[in-house]
Parts: sequence; C-alpha cells; structure tokens
Amino acid sequence: MRAVVFLFALLSNAALAATPLSSQDSMLLLQKISSAAHQLNYQGTFIFQRESQIESTRIYHLVDQSGEHQKIVRLDGPPREIICNGREMRFYYPDQQAMERERHAVARRGFPALLPDQLQTLAENYQLEEAGHERLAGYETRILLLTPKDGFRYGHKLWIDAASNLLLKAAMISDQDKVVEQFAFTYVKIGGKIDRDLLKPTLPVKAPAILNDQPQGEDVIRSGWDVGKLPPGFRKIAEMRRMFRGKTYPVTHLVYSDGIVAVSVFIEPIQPGVRPMDGVARQGAVNLYAHPASNYQITVVGETPAVTVKQIGDSVVYRGNP
Repeated sequence: MRAVVFLFALLSNAALAATPLSSQDSMLLLQKISSAAHQLNYQGTFIFQRESQIESTRIYHLVDQSGEHQKIVRLDGPPREIICNGREMRFYYPDQQAMERERHAVARRGFPALLPDQLQTLAENYQLEEAGHERLAGYETRILLLTPKDGFRYGHKLWIDAASNLLLKAAMISDQDKVVEQFAFTYVKIGGKIDRDLLKPTLPVKAPAILNDQPQGEDVIRSGWDVGKLPPGFRKIAEMRRMFRGKTYPVTHLVYSDGIVAVSVFIEPIQPGVRPMDGVARQGAVNLYAHPASNYQITVVGETPAVTVKQIGDSVVYRGNP
C-alpha cells in the first residue's frame, strides 16, 4: 500500500513539474489566450478574492457582426452593472439613480480578458512555463506560470481551458509564493448562442444622472507630465484627462503596463485647505503611493510591489507641453 501511495505521489509531482516554454511557443500560446477572451461567446459566474474579501460576479460576453459586447453584474454588495459595447462603457448605480459613461475607454482589462493585445512586452518581463493540467469548473485546463524576471512585479498562475484557450482562473503570486489575489470561474459556458437581451441593463435606473460623460483617452494625449525613471519593462499605454465623482476639475491620468498589470498615475492640483496625502498603503496585491510635488498631488496605484509604485511616483516630472 505504501508503495502505491509513493508511486502516486511521484507521478503527481512529475505531472506538476514546470516545463519552460520557448519564446515562439510562449507568444503563440499567449496570443491564443488573449484572442479567446475577445472572440468567443461565453457566460458564467466568477469570484474575485483579495485577502479575506470575496466578491461574486456574473458575466455575459457576446461577439456578433456589430462587434464585441459584454455585461458584468455584481452579485454581492450594492447592485452594479457594467455594459460594454465596443469601446464605450456604461456603469449603472441604481442606489444612486445614476449612470457613468466612458466613450473611447482605454487601459481597462478585466477577467477573463487580462492579457494585452501587444504581448511582446509580457514575454520580455516574465519567464513562461507550463505546469501540468487540472480540472476546473468542469473543464480540463492547462496551467501556465509567469515568473517575474525582477522584483518590480508579481508572479502569475493561469488556468486555461485546453479546448478553447479561454482563461478560467488567474492567481497573482507574491515573492513569498503566496496568493495575494485571484479570479476564478465557478461556472462557465463556453460557446453557443447568447440572447442579446441578456446584455441589456436590468437594474432600475430611471432618468439617471450622468456622472461622467467625457471622452476618455483621445481628448488629451500630451499633458506634459511624464515618469523620468520607469521600472524595467514598463511602458506608457495611455494618457488622458478624466472627471471623477466629487471633483469639479479634471485629473490627469497616465497608465503604464508591463504587459499584464497596469499602474495608474493620477496628478491633480492640491486644493486650498486640503491636506495632501503622503505615504504608502496596501490592500492585497494593490499598493498605493501618494506624495505632494510642488502644488500637485501625485497618486500612484498598481497591482505591483510597493517598490514599483514608489519609484514611479518619485520620478513624476512635468516637462511642459510640446
């Protein structure tokens, strides 16, 4: 009996041994994963876990002749819905009888569409390995490990449906090999027809107040603000000016990415009588670093180690409009 148990453990360990992927195989697999999230029809329920916080979300994703459409429904806490049609996103807040709209939305990626369109940066910053197979939500999956090449980013573990290449689970791993954040489908149906009515808003928002109806990402493309010393592998992917609830002035928003995670830099004038924020805060995988610079509040937020947001925040400079 002991011999049988030993043999089973040996075979299990062999199956879990990570196998490095070549650059060509890595790029091909990443491209398939990225494409599947945008090109397939699917619907299901997934959980998001950060420390002791767990949230459930329902998702409907449909691709037809008019493009890509998605509806996200929050199942826990105050009801929320997000409707995406192409690059327009609408956020519904029935408890506030309000709706927020972003046209030309950029730099937003959500599960299961976590991978970017441009994948070369991702391969430059992570070592990719295949680490066996596992059954998840009724599907056979391949497990992919993304091990960071330096201390400026977390590791990632991805579970991919072996047949469709849709991402079914994603875990972010700290340098202590602990899961700091994860998404996972508890139920998902891949493929098949999806009724277009399922993607319409269903929450009772009558004559909603428009909280934000500003074009995003194309109205301001050169603010004059920049980061002088970016951590290796991070590149600017978006620059915009945004209106936020509770503020009467626009906030400059720069977005940097290493290919899988994004770091946001918010720059706003310090208002009279308002004490500026200064310091580092952390929740799960998210680190926030804020400090005043001249008459501006600099705030950096990202799913990265603290050293990353701090280096970015300390090197924000104004170079002037070109």
